[in-house]
Amino acid sequence: MLILGVDPGTAKTGYGIVSNDGSRPVFIAGGVLRTLAKQEHSAKLLTIYNALDEIIKQHRPTEMVVESLFHSVNSQSLIKLGQVRGVILLLGASHGMNIFEYSPLEIKQGITGYGHADKAQVMYMIQKILSISSIKSSDQSDALAMATYHAHSHIPQRATK
Repeated sequence: MLILGVDPGTAKTGYGIVSNDGSRPVFIAGGVLRTLAKQEHSAKLLTIYNALDEIIKQHRPTEMVVESLFHSVNSQSLIKLGQVRGVILLLGASHGMNIFEYSPLEIKQGITGYGHADKAQVMYMIQKILSISSIKSSDQSDALAMATYHAHSHIPQRATK
């Protein structure tokens, strides 16, 4: 089974794909999708949609993991992030993927053993777990953490599809 983790963002969206054959997750692909600062928000959504659509077509993951929404002080940022998440969830559903959501606390706890771990700790553990020498950014690391966490704790009834 291939699992796609997606860390949504309007400027940078991280993605990571791991294979889960039942023993341990294996790194398949990962990276960061970037939008231009001067783009209109709708153009950013289209950029993210098109790039992620190509990644899904290339790798054909069967499951998608996205962080559940968290509270934010800035309501405009939260609305824009919600729109990015909506595009990502729609894309997963349109490809017939099972979609799962976990809280950031749950993912950090599962990956590092500490629910309030910082990004450097998560990145370090993901590099160790997946045996990869470098990760491009914390966005990619977070996406790989989601996919890896799901590979270890797959609970079929958590699907939101």
